[in-house]
Amino acid sequence: MNTTLRLFSCALLAVITLSLTGCGGDWFVGKWDFDKETTMAQVQAKSPVQGQEEGGLLKDVLSGLQKGISQVVLSQFEGFTLEFTSTEMRRIKEGSGVAQAYKVIEKPSPDTRVIQYEDGEINTLIRTETGMKTQVPGSEELWLHFKPAAP
Repeated sequence: MNTTLRLFSCALLAVITLSLTGCGGDWFVGKWDFDKETTMAQVQAKSPVQGQEEGGLLKDVLSGLQKGISQVVLSQFEGFTLEFTSTEMRRIKEGSGVAQAYKVIEKPSPDTRVIQYEDGEINTLIRTETGMKTQVPGSEELWLHFKPAAP
């Protein structure tokens, strides 16, 4: 009986320690598929609707150009999956990909994680109603949306 109590105490201590240190996992750990529909809806929402704002032909042309560029950029991500383990992020497309170590460097809110990859790049992941989003590298306004991967 004494041995059973010790084993139970050790197991309980391990669970508490993992919970307090954050080693028990995080909401973004798992597989995520690129959500083109949500991403495109966000891009279109940010582009002014023709005739809605003043600016004339030049503004309409620039808005259309921005949408076209966004669609070209986003087409690169079709069929793209992100997979996070507790220490590694994998970018997978058409069955092959790359893996990169990362660490969480900041938790500004329960739904936001700032991570740093082994090459020094810093990225923000934000939980959304349908999954999560992350910024396109080099763009302050374009966010890629991801939904949980189908099992």
